[in-house]
Amino acid sequence: MMAEALDVGLVAYDYDAMLTFYQHGLGMPLIDTIELPGGLMSRFQAGPGVLKVNQQSGNKSDPAPGDLTSSRGMKLLTLLVPDLQVTSRNLQAAGFPALTIQDHNGRSLAFTVDPNNSMIELLAEESASPEPVLRAIGLTVGDMDASRTFLTHVLGFSEGTTEPIPSLHTDKVEFKAGATTLKLWQISDLQPHTGPIQDYAGIRYLTVKVDDMDATLSRAHSAGCNVPLEPMQFAPGLHIAMVEDSDGNWFEITAVQRVNSS
Repeated sequence: MMAEALDVGLVAYDYDAMLTFYQHGLGMPLIDTIELPGGLMSRFQAGPGVLKVNQQSGNKSDPAPGDLTSSRGMKLLTLLVPDLQVTSRNLQAAGFPALTIQDHNGRSLAFTVDPNNSMIELLAEESASPEPVLRAIGLTVGDMDASRTFLTHVLGFSEGTTEPIPSLHTDKVEFKAGATTLKLWQISDLQPHTGPIQDYAGIRYLTVKVDDMDATLSRAHSAGCNVPLEPMQFAPGLHIAMVEDSDGNWFEITAVQRVNSS
């Protein structure tokens, strides 16, 4: 990896509502809106990472279930905010419900959902940026060992702490990707809501910047991973590819310059 954080790609069921939620409700700075073939992408600054909201023209994909125990997939965004009371008032002013703020081991937190019904965990941190900072993404997986192999051996993330989640009757295992943490919990025998990005609305892909795309894809092929999109030039000097993990989650691999041209 060469990135200091992961970027997160969302597909919007209601594009305007998503922009209102993240820009005016949560206070994320809008970087730009880009016209793409067949749609739009609005990019928001989220600390060192970027949150990308995608709209596919003429297509309203149904939201994937946001509940952690309903299916496998990308389920949760954890954001740091400086003041939950202020965030709650901003959400109300933007037309969304007020937050129910809880105390968790001396730290204030709140849960809400975005217009896609994806779960958002908000943590108060006084030293945080004046704008929200993306700290973590939560995934419900079916095979922790397979996920561990993909994240550490294919993508090069480092494994962090493991701790129990009594409410889910399972453990949470953390993996570090620069300033971003992936939080995984295994719940077996669930239907996947993963696969191609436009199949559902919700948290649909993570973007990993690497300095050697060929080496990353070689590890993916050697591990038997599905590569639904082989390297292509997305813009001059910028190549992208898509790799699936064992649950079918899509990881976008980007490199400013590839080593080979195969």
